[in-house]
Amino acid sequence: MVAVVLPNLLCELAQTSLANARPGKGRKRDRGPRVVPDKTRKPKRPLGVVLVDEPSAEQSNAVTLLDAANSTARRFGVHAGQSIAEACALVSKLVVREVSRREVREALGRIAEMALAFGATVSIEAPDTVWVDITGAAHLAGGEEALASDLAERVRSMGHMVRVSVAKGPRLAQAFARWSEPHRVGMSRTEGGTEDPAVTIVPSQSSKKRMAQLPIAALPVDRDCVSWLMRLGVQAIGDLVRLPRASAASRLGKNASAVLDLCEGHDTAPLVAYQPPVVPIEETNWEDPVDGSQPLLFALRGLVARLSARLEGRGEAVRALELVIVYDRSIAKLRGADESLRLHFELTSPLWQKDELWRVIASKLERTKLAAPSVSLRLEAPGITRALQLQLDLSRGAAGLGNPENLPVLLAELTSDIGRENVGIFRIVDTHRPEAKSVLSPALPSASRSTSSRGSKRMKTVAKGLRKAAPLPEDSPTRLLPHPVRLEAALHVGATVSVEHRLYTIARVDFDRRLDAVEWWKKQPLSRDYLRLWLEIDSSREPSGADARHGFEATVYVDRETGARYLQAVAD
Repeated sequence: MVAVVLPNLLCELAQTSLANARPGKGRKRDRGPRVVPDKTRKPKRPLGVVLVDEPSAEQSNAVTLLDAANSTARRFGVHAGQSIAEACALVSKLVVREVSRREVREALGRIAEMALAFGATVSIEAPDTVWVDITGAAHLAGGEEALASDLAERVRSMGHMVRVSVAKGPRLAQAFARWSEPHRVGMSRTEGGTEDPAVTIVPSQSSKKRMAQLPIAALPVDRDCVSWLMRLGVQAIGDLVRLPRASAASRLGKNASAVLDLCEGHDTAPLVAYQPPVVPIEETNWEDPVDGSQPLLFALRGLVARLSARLEGRGEAVRALELVIVYDRSIAKLRGADESLRLHFELTSPLWQKDELWRVIASKLERTKLAAPSVSLRLEAPGITRALQLQLDLSRGAAGLGNPENLPVLLAELTSDIGRENVGIFRIVDTHRPEAKSVLSPALPSASRSTSSRGSKRMKTVAKGLRKAAPLPEDSPTRLLPHPVRLEAALHVGATVSVEHRLYTIARVDFDRRLDAVEWWKKQPLSRDYLRLWLEIDSSREPSGADARHGFEATVYVDRETGARYLQAVAD
């Protein structure tokens, strides 16, 4: 079993989530005159944390006990278990904050979802522990030490201080993670020494010996029982083991048998599996409204990183994302705007890596015009599917495409920027009309389809189509105008025509082809004469110093029914 203990989780939540939270709607978050907002957000200020079901202001500071204190407050003698009044007597500028149990559970749940990548079963326990069952899985990561070090590094990357221990039972691992001394790095491997000072490895045969060295507070008993044992002179677990078992059991309560077995190094406690939410959601908010998209991009990086770590641990990827920007309600109402803005992202292929998700979302968020200052940002992943890893291919990097795994990200960015209907594969159609020769066929799988195996096959088809795109005929124009431009001038050498507010002189006229009664099955079949013109800049009408390019070739057709002349394409 691996125990991931977050010793400063309550203080971390108090300094980040609650420091940025909006004031309660009709509800005070403070607990009295000593609970003041910490707008400076300096981690060096003494901080005390109270764990509550829901923030309120009904209880008295004199009787409310602290559940945690940061390192600065502990240096002044403040510790968990003191009342707020006692702590404020030691530190006059102590800042006290409330953290709800829901916030703690959500934070532990994020770590648990990430830890699913290391073991099949994870479990959490408030206020600071996540367990992972790595039975039969350690060799996949290079051993227990490598697995624990990798797990600790990932927790640190999510912004938490962490201590990790590996032992043969969950309670043993939790006790070693909380109370083992960090300087045991120089110990031999058989004694549990590791390269990472936050990691402790305890072999099964050393469990009893190592437990005897831990303080009595490492046992899962209530605080009053620990105080009573310490007054008797029982400071370490080894001291408790030397007492008669019957005498010790009478003072340890109803769980005495399990506690004494734990002292002997035996741990058979079961794990209650943690069930992650179906739709992962990451959210952050702040007290003062902010303008523009740059602050949102900064906050988005943290949301995307946490979501990516959760998805990777779950072995899942997202097919769709929802980014919700919550506006300041009063300003939005004053400007006649909605209270929030919802941005929807449909992904061409399942994604889960943070850099890929960031590119897709940031591309659209940077160009979004906000109707009012924002106070909250929420990232939802409603479309979840199994993540598929692409196997290595010897042909990877051929044909100038680079890494094919980047293709889904590129298509997702294009879809976000220009719309799904404008992304496809260019095909050449065998037809007489120039405007019908090119067709943009859909390249992206439908969002309603399963994007596992079918989506992967579709990506391979897209990549193949990009590599082997049909070449244009040699006589085809290079740029087809969206709509033909009406020409009023006669089509003969020396005539002057106006194209995009510039004057050109027709230097050459060549007959190309005649299309007579093309598409006869329609009500109005086409009847056209196509001409190729060489247009030169009329230098006599250009200002001095103007660009003196020679000109370009144009494709013009004459409607034989009406005699109208149209510029349709250029070959520049």
